[in-house]
Amino acid sequence: MLYPEEIIEEVRLRNDIVDVVSGYIKLERKGKSYFGLCPFHNEKSPSFCVEPTKQFFYCFGCNKGGSVIQFIMNIEHLEFVDALKFLADRAGIQLPEPEDSNEREKAKIRKDILEINREAARFFYSFLAGSEGLKAQAYLKSRGLAEGTIRQFGLGLSPNGWSTLTDHLLSKGASSDLLLASGLSVKSKNGGLIDRFRNRIMFPIFDIRGNVIGFGGRVIDGSGPKYVNSPDTPVYDKSRELYGLNFARKSKSKRLLLLEGYMDVISLHQAGIDYAVASLGTALTQMQAWILKKYSEEIIIAYDADSAGQRATLRGLDILEKAGCNVRVLIIPQGKDPDEYVRNYGPEKFKNLIEGAISLLDYKIRVRKNMHNLDTVEDKLKLLNSIADILAAHDNQIERELYSKSYAEQYGISLEALQSEIMKRMRGRQVPENKRVDTAAVNLPRIDKRYGESEYMLLVMLCNENRLYPKVVSQYGIDSFMDEGAKKIAKRLYEKLERDNSCVIAELVNGLEPALASYLVHLAETKCNVEDVEKAVLHLLNRLEILKLEDLQKDTIEKIKNETDGIKRQELGLEFSHRAARIAQLKKMSN
Repeated sequence: MLYPEEIIEEVRLRNDIVDVVSGYIKLERKGKSYFGLCPFHNEKSPSFCVEPTKQFFYCFGCNKGGSVIQFIMNIEHLEFVDALKFLADRAGIQLPEPEDSNEREKAKIRKDILEINREAARFFYSFLAGSEGLKAQAYLKSRGLAEGTIRQFGLGLSPNGWSTLTDHLLSKGASSDLLLASGLSVKSKNGGLIDRFRNRIMFPIFDIRGNVIGFGGRVIDGSGPKYVNSPDTPVYDKSRELYGLNFARKSKSKRLLLLEGYMDVISLHQAGIDYAVASLGTALTQMQAWILKKYSEEIIIAYDADSAGQRATLRGLDILEKAGCNVRVLIIPQGKDPDEYVRNYGPEKFKNLIEGAISLLDYKIRVRKNMHNLDTVEDKLKLLNSIADILAAHDNQIERELYSKSYAEQYGISLEALQSEIMKRMRGRQVPENKRVDTAAVNLPRIDKRYGESEYMLLVMLCNENRLYPKVVSQYGIDSFMDEGAKKIAKRLYEKLERDNSCVIAELVNGLEPALASYLVHLAETKCNVEDVEKAVLHLLNRLEILKLEDLQKDTIEKIKNETDGIKRQELGLEFSHRAARIAQLKKMSN
């Protein structure tokens, strides 16, 4: 059967390709990639590469490539559906099987939970708005929240009674088993059902499609734990959801601001900073990092300034860096949290802090610096060795050189000495030089000889830079594609970008036959790995326009040869001249 795209993508995201491939072959980290001996052909030197940031594999020897799904298809000799089931089982995901009565029942439970969650959210919202919600309303007002913001985020209040919500949902026809499965009710000591949330400000948690999948409840009278959250349920997994992403993904900003709490997110959205999100009561996970990368070009992390916040920031930075995110760190003065700062000093000053967020390197070195007493030679040496470690692990050569100069001057050592220590550390993780790219060996799908490669490259580039979609679609719509395979993929990609504003290569190749997936990854690794993607896309668009104009020129020449009417011949000649001028202009622009 064909599974919905969101389910296929869920399976891919829940299976880290490095973890999966490591179960079959030994991988060694070289820079930001992992290399090993290819399991698909005999070789003595490693040419099999796994890209953790892009979540695909590629062999520079036999040219096989794709996402984790194609890897399992190839190594386990499975068809797509069986490979998907294999990976779903590995990740503990239940795939829908309409022909299976058990799976039909699970799908019904998920649907029913979403329905009672929606009903619960309405109940909490109405209770907050009523006379019993006056204290909670005053609390939210004291936190600076406007009525429109409370409505936008669906904030509510859970009653103080033991089973008020439970009784309400039972009266609506919900079963006891469903209430337990949703996490809204729990069993009491005597075996009856009581509410999980009592006398708390309620924060509905939405998935990317706007479904209510869970709740967070904050106490306002100082009794009990500060927060009580929904447990994991058939519709809610806190390790993969981000609070506020359903709103932030619609922001015009190309960045996401990663915070710690519900109130931080809500307060900043109210202040017009509509790209704020938060992880849900847990440390940032790798899956959340991939989702963040999928929906943004830059992540700014703004955790608390205390020691626990610093540790969380450093862990988060490592996870975000592994996912290939462009990351900066926002430092809030006086250790205030974002909600407090924006209420005290206003949105504009907070936006200035965002613009002044420091680089990942700066933050890591700043933390190390605070760990040492620089009055002693021993501590200064430890710090400089730490700086060498951090810079050696950083891929950007320009940044490495700038920071090396800055810290060499700051601590009174020669630039050569610091660079020498950095190079010692880098030699241990040089990328192999024996990358063999034998284009002829690629198991090519059937493609249009003239247009195919350029059209597929255009799609790969668009996955690398989703922001270029409006320009590309305006110049090269679906009907412009000459290669039938590229046209089908373009239709799928364009629909994704229209709907979600995001798509990466590993997501695009979901469901593609291995040969076509390998070809796209081959292009991504060998021809599309460029620094200036926008310039490369413009070059491709020019090249494709030239090809089409040259085809029209050939047709025009044949028409002129066969045309006996002098005026029509003259008109055709004029068309030919105009096109020739345009071709010359495009070729000049491409040089």
